Amino acid sequence: MKPWTFLNGNITIQLEHSKSKDHHSEATQNSKTARLHILNSDDSKTLKDNFSVVRKVTIHDIMNLFHAKTLDTCSNQCETGRESLCSAVNASDWYTLLKLGNFQVIPYLRKGQYMYEFEKEYMRDPPLKDMRQLPDLKSSKIVISGSDDGKVTCEVPCMLTGRVDLVNGYGQPRRVGGDEVRVWLVDKKTREFRSAGRVTDLNNGSYQISVWCLWPGISKMHVAVPYPREYIRTVIHQTHLSASRFVLGKFLKNGIEEVTLCWSLPNVPGRPCLCNLTEIVGQSFYCGLPLDKRLSCDDWNATSSTPLLQPINVTDAEGRLILTRPTYDITKFTIPNNLQIVVHKNDNLHYLKSCSETGFNVTWDLSTPAGFWKPNKRWSSLHCSRPEMTKEFVESCLSDTTVWFFGDSNSVRLFNDLTALTHCNGLTNSLWPLAGSCSNRKANMTLRFNPHEMPLYQHFHWTPRLGYKSVADYIRATPSVGKYIFIVHYYLHVTPSHLSVLHSRLRHLRDAIAEVASRNPDVLFAFRGPHVVSYDYNYNHAVGGDSLVKFYVQLLLETFRGLRDKVLYLDGWGMSLAIENSLNHPSDSIPEEMIKTVLSFRCNRSGYVKRY
Repeated sequence: MKPWTFLNGNITIQLEHSKSKDHHSEATQNSKTARLHILNSDDSKTLKDNFSVVRKVTIHDIMNLFHAKTLDTCSNQCETGRESLCSAVNASDWYTLLKLGNFQVIPYLRKGQYMYEFEKEYMRDPPLKDMRQLPDLKSSKIVISGSDDGKVTCEVPCMLTGRVDLVNGYGQPRRVGGDEVRVWLVDKKTREFRSAGRVTDLNNGSYQISVWCLWPGISKMHVAVPYPREYIRTVIHQTHLSASRFVLGKFLKNGIEEVTLCWSLPNVPGRPCLCNLTEIVGQSFYCGLPLDKRLSCDDWNATSSTPLLQPINVTDAEGRLILTRPTYDITKFTIPNNLQIVVHKNDNLHYLKSCSETGFNVTWDLSTPAGFWKPNKRWSSLHCSRPEMTKEFVESCLSDTTVWFFGDSNSVRLFNDLTALTHCNGLTNSLWPLAGSCSNRKANMTLRFNPHEMPLYQHFHWTPRLGYKSVADYIRATPSVGKYIFIVHYYLHVTPSHLSVLHSRLRHLRDAIAEVASRNPDVLFAFRGPHVVSYDYNYNHAVGGDSLVKFYVQLLLETFRGLRDKVLYLDGWGMSLAIENSLNHPSDSIPEEMIKTVLSFRCNRSGYVKRY
């Protein structure tokens, strides 16, 4: 079995017509035939090197395209050419099919369509065929302003700027931008002082970098290129095809059982008709309608995770690129340099106001670092001064307050850290994916956790159908009187879908926050942003990870532009980049420090501070 289907040169797509006019394709390579079925792509006759972009569409356009599949009038009869997927009726069948390199997909976006401008920009490029066109990190250069023979001197807290010039494998300068470039500083002696820098794409193969001198001593600069432009283009193409990760849905009634594929988008393969479960889940979610007529959509009973899909329609060069990116160790993708940054102490640093007197807006300013790491993974905030987290401070701060966490297992880690600080008890079950709560009666404080909407990639065993509402619905139900803190996190369970799914959830969240903030002045809203993560995604990064995070953050900043004074942003990116994280669950210090930040903005040493 081939790990995926490689396409070299121009491949003719052979069309097989069915009653619904869905088309199928065959691709061959090296006398071995691997079937690649691309449905609902009426305009595809040949797959050419020129991936021209022709039309912008919206998520509503796509939903409308599949609407007929959710109606009672839809004929759930399998047609010629679809036997392989229609024959899958249990989890074992689906596992077998999903692991094949020729799994049938229904593209979310057809060839030539795009939703966001960044997609338009990347999809104009042809697929990668020549590995030597990629950045050659050993030949690329870093230039720092003011450096003298590789040495640059500064004083706390000065900013240093420089430029990265990328060169390809032919020794030629890269002429376009769009690569993922990251920069961070590490104290050379202890390796415990750490901070993330900023990168600006100059769109010509060069990148401006900025770092801040935040501690005395000699520091080492790291500049990494984990994802070249060509890799990002490949990931975007996979999200358009929906070559990602599905969820299995079990339908059960009177001992009759059938399993179908489910997802957050309606282009679910495997069944002609769909169950629209959006009203149950609270956000877009669909499953294939069971073929057994004794089962209906109402019989949706449980879900479980599926294996990852292998990349589809990739060239040989793209396939090799995917196998090498990303990695457990980001330093494998750094540009070699011998730069020494000598930082001198400054005894005249300006005074930081307390966080309780500082506006939330500063946390959304990503042009400067929010802080830096000190020895023993202690976070030093550059936004404001944080009080000591004593038991007395925490209980006073959260007295008569409900703190509600929404998200995934990384949100559970936030919940657990606050539980440890508050001595909260009464939790009756293990969290994730189940909801739960605990309380501290002395302080009249309650902590709650709820998972965000499906899809949730929990386990390979069955999880009973969860009867939870959407995050926005829970927040919108907040009373107009009472103290509340909401901390929301969307990331690794949402990014396997096209970013329009995340965008839709963010918009619903924004609208709910705006409505509650207008009538209850005692509510604090916080959003926990994405973090650097690459490990476990070295086989198909379209199923998650951080390769599209810069576009995620753009959507986030745009969506909450008018609410940045009402929402506290917890920037996990800078924190996790500085410590070179690669794991789904970053260092325990990150959730611990995020909780301290929330409490610091909520209260001063005397207790809760009313902001409005």
